[in-house]
Amino acid sequence: MRLFLIRHGESEHNVAQKAGITDSALTNHGMLQIESLGEYFSSNAIYFDRIFASDLSRAHITAAGICNQQPKSENGEPILTPIISGYLRERSFGSLEGKLLANTSTKPESKENDNAQSAPSNDSSTPHVEIESVVAMRQRAISFLNEHILPSLFECPDADSNVAIVSHGAFLRVFWNRIVELFDPTNISVDPNSDYWSDGPAAFILPSWSNTGFMQLSIQQGKEGAGQNAADPDVLLKGWSMKIVAVDRKAHLEGLQRTRGGIGSATHDPGQKKIDQFFKN
Repeated sequence: MRLFLIRHGESEHNVAQKAGITDSALTNHGMLQIESLGEYFSSNAIYFDRIFASDLSRAHITAAGICNQQPKSENGEPILTPIISGYLRERSFGSLEGKLLANTSTKPESKENDNAQSAPSNDSSTPHVEIESVVAMRQRAISFLNEHILPSLFECPDADSNVAIVSHGAFLRVFWNRIVELFDPTNISVDPNSDYWSDGPAAFILPSWSNTGFMQLSIQQGKEGAGQNAADPDVLLKGWSMKIVAVDRKAHLEGLQRTRGGIGSATHDPGQKKIDQFFKN
């Protein structure tokens, strides 16, 4: 299996440096990023068997944009549609939802204490809601792997399949850490042709994700792993190996310029003209 871990396109809250589960709209630039990503996969003959996406709009719209560039049916409709999962949604920031990241004690990409909590709200009339703990995020990652990824590996270990997961920066880091825990560290490697370089063990890589950047993994079963099944999904993948092919790959964004005049960072309106049409009259 080739597994692609993809971050969604740029959203309003990315521009404003805010984070959380608030369903922030994509920007015009974010939509161009998605279009470029879909074209990249198509032009490189990367065709997906399944695409999973967070239930937040910025993620499932990104996934739908990828699907739109995949092979279509005879009537021109996408054959592939995103599979939406609440397990993949962003970290909840509780009472700090909508606040600037610079003004919070916890940033989504940092290595927080497993029981990290948000600071109390200054407004005593507003009930305090804690930041979602890393433990809770990890449980979501485990549930998703056990229900959707590991059964596929065990049922069709030799399948030459491409699976994409479109999610959010904070969750993808936790998800990656859980994937690493499934393997013997000595069976995790970095593709020598990768554009990512690390001077330490591959299992210790701490990846980050740009908007529409993706991590590509190749997971294969060795002879020792034969016979393992979904009845024991929470154990080490004995005999399996994982190769890191790409970390935050964003070749599709080369040459992509943000439209000036504030248009690029503005909220995308699905009913508006394509951005380049603003300048054709």
